[in-house]
Amino acid sequence: MDDIEIISRFLEGNLNLHPLALEELKKMDDSEIERILSKLTKLENKNVITVEQITILKKNNGSSLEKNENNVVVFKKRKRALAEEYDAELRIKNELDITNRSFSNGDIQGFVKYFQDRFEKISNILRVREQLKDAANIEDLRRRSRDDVRLIGMISDIRWSKKGHLLLELEDLTGTITVLLSKNDGDLLKVSNSLVKDEVIGVVGRMWNDMVIAEEILFPDLPINKEANKSDVPLCLALISDIHMGSTKFLEEVFTKFIKWLKGEMGSLKHKNLAERIKYLLIGGDLVDGVGVYPGQEKELVIKDITQQYKRVADFLEEIPDYIEIIVLPGNHDAVRQAEPQPAISQDFAPRFYENSRFHMVGNPCRTTFHGVEVLSYHGRSLDDIISTLPDHSYSKPEKAMLELLRKRHLTPIYGGKIPLAPESMDYMVIEDLPDILHLGHVHHYGWAQYRGVTLINSGTFQDQTSFQRKLNMIPTPGKVPIIDLSELKTIKMEFL
Repeated sequence: MDDIEIISRFLEGNLNLHPLALEELKKMDDSEIERILSKLTKLENKNVITVEQITILKKNNGSSLEKNENNVVVFKKRKRALAEEYDAELRIKNELDITNRSFSNGDIQGFVKYFQDRFEKISNILRVREQLKDAANIEDLRRRSRDDVRLIGMISDIRWSKKGHLLLELEDLTGTITVLLSKNDGDLLKVSNSLVKDEVIGVVGRMWNDMVIAEEILFPDLPINKEANKSDVPLCLALISDIHMGSTKFLEEVFTKFIKWLKGEMGSLKHKNLAERIKYLLIGGDLVDGVGVYPGQEKELVIKDITQQYKRVADFLEEIPDYIEIIVLPGNHDAVRQAEPQPAISQDFAPRFYENSRFHMVGNPCRTTFHGVEVLSYHGRSLDDIISTLPDHSYSKPEKAMLELLRKRHLTPIYGGKIPLAPESMDYMVIEDLPDILHLGHVHHYGWAQYRGVTLINSGTFQDQTSFQRKLNMIPTPGKVPIIDLSELKTIKMEFL
């Protein structure tokens, strides 16, 4: 900001600047000026702002302005948080982020490349398994008519025969073949309850009349002996999602409590000590409620301009202590394309997020490493497909559906379901490298589980139930925030409702 802009901003808050204070402010970036301004405007009786006041606020983020017993305005300094003693150590894997890398034009060739990349990546994962290291392609199976069959294929169709057997149509790069799961094999049919179209699986069986009789179905899955990475510093990661700023159902009081806790202004001594260890905040999408996302949404909006929704959520997030790094993914309510993977929220809609270097705007999904701990974060819209397709799944147990995504090694295994997918030249949704933490949101219900060395977390919401969710029987669990101790990979659930 130049002189006139700074003076104007302060005059808007009924604040007069001493000339020396102005000179000090000119040395700062815009985000730091706004932070200091937000603290000064909370004063009731405002005098001329001095350079001493500006200097103290600059050095002590989190300090507050209060009145003492003599009604004199004083600065109340907070103690230095543990997380401030450590430098940030995070790496965002930009090569796995679609932002500025989308070249899809939706033609046939794009779809071919997309499915070929998916098939090849997951085939390589499956071939690590002993039973499938010598898997043959479908063309060779037909030519050899072998009794012992081991193959890898993508499911193009699932149907029941007239005699009650389950039939799978599998395809690879060489052809298609039918796989029969006998109605008399109860264990195999139980496994089949987890099968969905477009996923890549392995099959062990035998040939019969140009058909494969399955004896075993193998998923890409995770190795049993995976060891999780842990940090060597006592820092924590907070996971949230689905703020839905702008909605009449947004729980402002609950979200304010969360931010006050991060600032050390509330909670027991134990909880304040935990807050002081938080170095990172990862937001898994749906920062705002958006406009026109679901039928009748306009009746449940208190802010109907999406740019104003982002402005308001920035007001809240900028209150968070500046030693906390904030990573922001988009969701289906954000101002990005609906087709996944999604690029980062545009600067055109949320300029203030790009003015502060501690905000890291990334695409959906995103891979981030925090002090050696690998986190895969995805907004989670594909949970709609999994929950509606597979039996015994519900919105009240999101971690169960998340486990299916891990077993299939794919974040959006069903193509052509409820979730639009962009046919990029590579499939960004394949889970090639194993994370230590899988973080999703979207379904507004807190969930936690551990599976083969991976911690699965759904971070819930800060929004009360909407009319649309009521129709889907989605019951939110707002205000529950998972905090990850990176040194132990222990999850602590904080509740602010």
